[in-house]
Amino acid sequence: MDNNVEKNIREVLDDDGVEDYNTLKTDADGETEENYPNITIKIEREQYSVFEMLRKYHNDKICLDPSFQRNFVWTRRQMSELIESVVMGIPLPLIYLAENRDGKMIVVDGRQRLTTFVKFLDNEFKLEKLKILNELNGKKFKDIENEYPKYAATIEDYQLMIQVIKHPTPDRIRFDIFDRVNRGGTPLNKQEMRNALYQGKATILLDNITKLDSFKNATGRAISDRHMKDKYIVLRAIAFCMVNEKKLVDSNGTLVDYRSDMDDLMGKVMDSLNHMQDSEIDWIFVKFDRVMKEIYSLLGEDAFRLKGNNETRRPISMTLFETLYYLFYLLDEKQYDVKRLVNKIDELLSDATYLFALQRSVDSATNVKVRFDKVKCVYEEISND
Repeated sequence: MDNNVEKNIREVLDDDGVEDYNTLKTDADGETEENYPNITIKIEREQYSVFEMLRKYHNDKICLDPSFQRNFVWTRRQMSELIESVVMGIPLPLIYLAENRDGKMIVVDGRQRLTTFVKFLDNEFKLEKLKILNELNGKKFKDIENEYPKYAATIEDYQLMIQVIKHPTPDRIRFDIFDRVNRGGTPLNKQEMRNALYQGKATILLDNITKLDSFKNATGRAISDRHMKDKYIVLRAIAFCMVNEKKLVDSNGTLVDYRSDMDDLMGKVMDSLNHMQDSEIDWIFVKFDRVMKEIYSLLGEDAFRLKGNNETRRPISMTLFETLYYLFYLLDEKQYDVKRLVNKIDELLSDATYLFALQRSVDSATNVKVRFDKVKCVYEEISND
């Protein structure tokens, strides 16, 4: 094996069980420097009262529980002090929201504050340990409405300053903004951010597929769900099937072709999944399950591992996974010579051009085409037998 390729492989191995070739890093990780020419970036400042935000939340217009955010961690004292600050008229930091195609807003920064307002106005906790407005200790919002109506009105009317990242600002820009406003917390990769932006049928489908025994068996139960690596490789497999089968269209109904922009492709696929009929989502799920079972039956738990030097057992190869998935996707429910197929896959794994396309510049349109053309050739040979 070429020393440069081997060096590149070593650099991308981690304890998540996947060779992902650094495709999940954000631009802020410092590996690359990217400019964004001719891109529409639309961020608007808006102002809502606490009551208006509560109404939007109850009308399912705001998502307070995006999976990229940490769990709610504020103490009762912190929550109480926020309410006290509002009554006192103390200014609060900006809140950042990201708008999706349907107009729903995802909380990028400010979830702790917004969740506190929702919980308090819904009478889920009592104020405690207040040092200034100590007469409010032990009070829920309904108590304040009855006993201190002026304070209650102040809370409901308090104006929150909101920065809204408007649709259709490209994902790579939104990822950059997410990173900037969330610095100081746990770094997030692109799939974690994507999972927040596109919650709905897409995220449910990815979650259900990665929980399948068939998926876990075919990958040797080796892929960690940490940082959503499992969801990322499944999404890529679905994405390239849709592209190769010409089943992916954007929000304007235009056929999507892959042009070396993985963030753009992944976003379009998740958006497309979110707007599919339930029957289409069910079909993808059942198909994935069936394909994983077939791969495991024929190739075992090391089906998606490339061979290492000295028989070293390497992690799951993301690119091998997506190409073999597509091959078996094409063969699904068809009759074929099993022994010949296994032999052809062995030949493929000795093909220098295919191996190069699996491991170098993996997101370039050129190498994507090379590796999928290779498996299409195998499919045609097997089908024509």
